[in-house]
Formats: sequence, C-alpha cells, structure tokens
Amino acid sequence: MSVIDEIFSDGERRPLIVSDDGTIDFWSTLYVTAELRSDGKQTTIKKELYSIKLIRTWEHSTGRDLLEEFRRQKLLDKDTIRSIKDFCLLSAKKGSRKSKKVVNFTRLAKIESPLNTVDKTYQYQRMLGINHYLEFCAWEICKFKPNASELRDNIDKMVILFKSHYPKGLSNISKVTHAEASAFEHFMQVIRTGHEDNPFKNFDTQLRNYLQIAILYWTGCRPSEVLALTLDDIIHDIDEPKLCFIRRHDDINDPRPLQPTLKTQERDIEIPPALYSDLEYYIRKVRSNYKLSKTHPYIFISQKGESSGIAMSDKNFSSGVMAPLKEVSKSFENIQRRGFRIYFNERFSDQVDKHNAKISKQIQEAEARGGETENIKRLEEQIIRDGKEIDTRMRIMGHSSPTSSRTYLDRRVTRIAKKIHKEMMLDTSATVREIKDARKEK
Repeated sequence: MSVIDEIFSDGERRPLIVSDDGTIDFWSTLYVTAELRSDGKQTTIKKELYSIKLIRTWEHSTGRDLLEEFRRQKLLDKDTIRSIKDFCLLSAKKGSRKSKKVVNFTRLAKIESPLNTVDKTYQYQRMLGINHYLEFCAWEICKFKPNASELRDNIDKMVILFKSHYPKGLSNISKVTHAEASAFEHFMQVIRTGHEDNPFKNFDTQLRNYLQIAILYWTGCRPSEVLALTLDDIIHDIDEPKLCFIRRHDDINDPRPLQPTLKTQERDIEIPPALYSDLEYYIRKVRSNYKLSKTHPYIFISQKGESSGIAMSDKNFSSGVMAPLKEVSKSFENIQRRGFRIYFNERFSDQVDKHNAKISKQIQEAEARGGETENIKRLEEQIIRDGKEIDTRMRIMGHSSPTSSRTYLDRRVTRIAKKIHKEMMLDTSATVREIKDARKEK
C-alpha cells in the first residue's frame, strides 16, 4: 500500500492510496472526496492519507479490521485507542527503507529507545487524522441502520474518547536549531559560481543553484515558491526588477505530480539588478539549451540525465542542491530550507533597527539645537514602529494575518534576550573568577 499523486485532465493533483496490485482504496478516496477535496491542499490531503495508511498498518499488525467491526456496531474502546496512540508514536522509517514487508509495530513498541519514536506534535497530528477518518467511516457505515440515532450518539462519544487520549504538553515553539548569520553568509559565498568549495563542478548547475539560493536570500520566499516561478513572473525593469509570486494550484501546464505552490498571498518583490542580470543570462544561455525546457514555462529545470529540461521538483532541490551543499562545512549542518526565510526576516529587523537608531539620533541632535519643532515632528514620522513594521513584513512575506508576521518579530526578541542573558552569565563567570583569583593571591 502506498500514497501516490495523480494528475487529472484539468490539472488537479489528487493524492490516492493504492494497494500493491494498483487498486485504488475505496474508503480513503471517499473520505478525501467528501471531506477534504473541496478546499484541501495537495500536501494537506497527503498528510491525512499517510495517517490512514498508518491505521491500516496497525490493523495488519494486530489482526483487526475496524470497518468490519463498525458494521457489527462495535466501536473503539479505551484499550484499542491506547494501542493506536502507542502505535502513532512509533517511527516507521527504519522498517520502510530496506524492506516492503509490514513491520510488526507491536513488537517494536517494546523498544524504549527514543530514536524509534516521533515527537508528540507528530503523534498528535497522526491521531487527529485517524480520528476524523474513523468518525467519517463509522457514520457512513451506520447511518442507514435502524438504530442510526443511537449509533450517532455512540460515535460522538467514541470521537470524544479518542480526543481525550491525544498527547498532552504540546508546544508551539519550534525545536529546530537555526544557523547563525555567519554560517548563512559563508554559505552564500560557497554557492557562487567558480568558488573552490562549491560541490558542483558544472557551470550550468552552479548558476542554477546559485540563483535559487540567491532568490531565497533576497526575497525571503519559500523554496516551493522559487520552483513555482515561471518565465512570465519576471518584471523586466532595469532599475527596479521584480519577481511575481503567483498562486497556480493545479496548473495544467505543470508536469510535476507534487506541484510546488504558494502557501501565502500573491505579491511582487524587488530583487537586486545583479541578480536580475544573472537570471536573464540563465534563461537565455543555459535553460534554452535543454529541449524539454520548451514544454513548460517554469524557470528552474532539472539538468541531469533523461529528465534534463523538465521543471525541477521540490525533492530534487532538497536532495540534489541543499544536501550536497550542507556537507561542505560543519557550520552548514543547521541551515534549513526555511532558514533563509527566517534569516531574511532577521536582516530586515536589523535594517529597521539601524534606521530607527539613525532617526532617533537626528531627533536628539535637533532637540539639543532647539527651535526645530517642525523638523522633529517630521523625523518622528519616519520612525518605523511595530505596527508599520508588521504591515511591511506582511506585504513582503505574503501573510494574510498580522499574527504570522509578529511571529518573526517575537522570534527576534527571544533571540536577542537569550544573547543578553548569555552575556550576563559570561560577565558573572568572569566576576567569580576574579574573586577566586583574588582569594588565592591572599
């Protein structure tokens, strides 16, 4: 059993669960069609399907058939839910890489090593998806039975019972360690064409990879948004060139089963003229040399093997671009795909702070001179306050809510606070050492 991506004739991406013989799974397809298809994104639906695949694996390992039990009006009890909860905590990666055989998770559950488990947030997401799916199936099976009203009440109780077993103590704080600014700047040097540490030796590949990373660096967009750029998304203005980030979900012209798309609002972002010139060169002198590049409008293409010229996939970017680059230096190991978006926001905050500091200094000087009320008022209007900064960040990042933009502001404040606290600890340690040294001298 596997999860695949089908492309319909109208361009719609439809994730499906298929059995080993290629048969499409009925119940998961019905669930997606009825509950998720109307407004669910491709990636969201796939996550739900992986949760359904997980519960099927649990059934296989325990010899259970929950849908058949629902037909007999037997719903989930506490012991069953606890078993599913424990199962959702286990990682299936270890068993899925080397063999297609079903892993006995009941046996693996006895192993207490944290290396074999997922975190609570992932466990929660799995259980959430399974609960929704089982509720849907239970009601579809039972709604035409004579005692349907009673069964509806029992199904609601089952759903509540399942929810009560969701993992507790979840945190919204990301545990991912982000690289320091120095690592990102070193990374940007290595990715340049001709750099001695660049792991890619072909110029065409070096140029493509540099352009992709440079767009992440200068715009703060996501990698999927870079891969979704088309030839028409470039605003050809020599002085103020821009890139247009456009929503094209289920684009019939996109041959990729897993289509890279925008997660945020559409927007235009200015890029440096030098980057624009390099991008133009890549399109005219490099991309045009690949025959298959003429079959689609997407800027960045695969440049290796039989697939040369097709639109570059998200997986190719992760494994074929980022992975080799991260192996160049140990300082690169914490550079994540999304890290460029975070680092862009940190640099943006730095520029805002510098601007405000400069204006504040001018205000102080004007106050010291005296008699410049109008000038001081004008200068105060140039101060970028939190509200204005968040509005600007929303426009650049494509956020539809101020809350999303405030997250980056809060992250910066937290990082500065940690840095100050660390400096305080170092000062304290230095003071303690001086006291100890003084005592020894006595």
